[in-house]
Amino acid sequence: MGNVQAAEFDPELKKFHIAEYSLGELQPGEVLIRNRLCTICGSDLHTYTGRRAAPQKVNLGHEIIGTVEGWGGNTPPCDYSGDPIQLGDRVTWTMAVGCGCCFYCERGLDQKCLKLFKYGHASVSQKPTGGLATHCVLVPGTAIFRLPEALPDCVASPANCATATVAAALRLVTETHQLKDANVLIIGAGMLGLSAAAQCKTAGAGAIFIADPNPTRLDLAEAFGVNETLCAQKPSEISQATQRLTDDRGADIVLDFAGGNEATETSIESARIGGCVVLAGTVFPQPKLGLNMEMFVRRMLTIRGLHNYRPDDLNVAIQFLTQHHNQFPFDGLVEAEYNLCNIEQVFEIAMAERPVRLAVRFNDS
Repeated sequence: MGNVQAAEFDPELKKFHIAEYSLGELQPGEVLIRNRLCTICGSDLHTYTGRRAAPQKVNLGHEIIGTVEGWGGNTPPCDYSGDPIQLGDRVTWTMAVGCGCCFYCERGLDQKCLKLFKYGHASVSQKPTGGLATHCVLVPGTAIFRLPEALPDCVASPANCATATVAAALRLVTETHQLKDANVLIIGAGMLGLSAAAQCKTAGAGAIFIADPNPTRLDLAEAFGVNETLCAQKPSEISQATQRLTDDRGADIVLDFAGGNEATETSIESARIGGCVVLAGTVFPQPKLGLNMEMFVRRMLTIRGLHNYRPDDLNVAIQFLTQHHNQFPFDGLVEAEYNLCNIEQVFEIAMAERPVRLAVRFNDS
């Protein structure tokens, strides 16, 4: 089916190698995508630095969009809405694919499937499955979503990680609490935090506060609906500021997208009695955290953990971006685009300068 290029990452040497593969025949249910754009997620950087384990020759990149070039078998697979996909469709897809029938899938936890497959997390075989490649082969069962023409590539690409994860976090919140008129504290002003601010704003949140030690990122926050920015170097400064901004009650809802034990403790300390805390940022190993359980009981806190998302969350994310991407400057969050041959430089710049997002653009897209 032709040759493709893929960036293989060696986690021991922390080096990329551009390899060429000859694609074999697609199996029934597989879909061939020509990648258009892949944005570099924070979890890609965790793998690059060694904070997160990865297999040899891993093909990184999971915030991907592309165009359909073919499929295995005689019948085209259907998209999430049930309509057959067509050649040339511009699409995105769920980062994690569950089997649909195991213990966890049957309980609405597709992202924790016993046979889970994740794009951008697997070794390259004859069929690359990451975004840092000219092509990506979708495995059977992947939920595929057509993208509206009006949605720019740079806005759509982070949807199948950052925007969908935020949609999942807010879904968990609304199972027990209401967003309308709520005071919301967001820890971390990266892609997730800024996306969360925008989604909370459109959901009718009252006051939105966002905390980050990086003033450059905080400068972006007001345009995403944030009322107060907290440039705090110490966790205690965040909880103290939150108390001051909420008449000494604390935030109704706290969303942690920064991760780490300090962010976890700060999130819990900043929530009001009866508040809701969603922890979604700690996706790398941490030491055990000592917790005062009496404090949880007396303050009647709701603590939710989130890792990845369900297909319906990506559907909500795409709908949100379609309706509101002109209301918020999402198109400015991807600060630069590079070619695949410059992949080493992309990661070096991402680590040194900490932009919200960098991207790899494929020349013929």
